[in-house]
Amino acid sequence: MRRKRNHHFKSGEKHEEYAAEISPAGIPIRHKRKEIANEIEGTNTGAMIGYVALFLSLFSIAFYPVTLGSLAILVGLLAVNFGARTLGYTAIGFGSFSVLFTLLYPLSLSAF
Repeated sequence: MRRKRNHHFKSGEKHEEYAAEISPAGIPIRHKRKEIANEIEGTNTGAMIGYVALFLSLFSIAFYPVTLGSLAILVGLLAVNFGARTLGYTAIGFGSFSVLFTLLYPLSLSAF
């Protein structure tokens, strides 16, 4: 009986399967479910809350700094909780800058 060969002599091609070694690792089921839920919903709630917080924090620099800045910090924390970390922390930074600058600037003027 003739022995079967694993490769083609002319091309040097071997007929072996490497799919398990080459393919990327699978995403856990929990992450897939969250991604599917976000795709079905159509919007990412954390990003929307983050943009609202960023708008409030930038708006607070010019108008009602203590009120809108404090509100921006709270909404920014909510955005971080919903997963929009960059937008949330940026809104917290701008909101805290607005509040601290408003409260500390008159103190620096009275020192001189």
